[in-house]
Amino acid sequence: MIFMFLAIVFAGTSCDREPVDERPELPPVESLVMDFSGFSQQPGGQKSTAATYENFLHAYFSVLFWNAATTVTFALPVAAYGYAHQQDPVYLGDHTWEWSFEFSWGDQQYRAILTGIRLGNEEFSMEMVIAPVTSPEAGVMWFDGVVRYDHTQATWNLYREGSVKVIQADWNKDFVTEAADLTYTYVEEGHEQQGSYIMLEYSPEEFFDAAYTISLADRITMIEWNTETIEGRVMDPVRFQDSEWHCWAPSDAGFADRVCE
Repeated sequence: MIFMFLAIVFAGTSCDREPVDERPELPPVESLVMDFSGFSQQPGGQKSTAATYENFLHAYFSVLFWNAATTVTFALPVAAYGYAHQQDPVYLGDHTWEWSFEFSWGDQQYRAILTGIRLGNEEFSMEMVIAPVTSPEAGVMWFDGVVRYDHTQATWNLYREGSVKVIQADWNKDFVTEAADLTYTYVEEGHEQQGSYIMLEYSPEEFFDAAYTISLADRITMIEWNTETIEGRVMDPVRFQDSEWHCWAPSDAGFADRVCE
């Protein structure tokens, strides 16, 4: 009888023991957050209509819609995800882990709960819920997604008000070459830009080691630049009425238009 009791207790304890080798590791922030820093300011105080800065300014304004739609709208969950990387998860049982923490943003205090669930040998799911500390019942799901354990792929869904899916983000990375890409697709039902997308690609071996492909309702714009000097080029057949590259100088030369080599 005692032996059977101990066996039952041991079996129950074993079932609740954390499978450490299955614990999800959070993918990097870059898997969710697109970098717009290369086009964060207009050149040297020049007016936006200045013809000598036309090429860089067109690239800048082409990126502006996506910068506003994502960086501003989703600043809170992005901040929370950054804080999550500083936390250790708690195992809840049933192949489920939770990152739960409080953080300050603006002039308010928030509580975030990030839940990760093992889906199989290759993937795990994630879901982020955030609520004001003073109103925990007002929690809103800001994003969810599916991530590969080897961090070579992730797919995220970003929501407004917890139910309106606005952005789908798809991330890929090759850890041998360090090449990576992140695509935002605007998926909000009924929005005039539904189906539009921006794709950011990193190709470390190329001189223009970063590129955007931007698809809006009436055009596709391609932008390539060097992440160190911000020297780059833009192609937009609708804007320029040709299929040629239009180049600009490095940041230390004020992003002035130049002839492409």
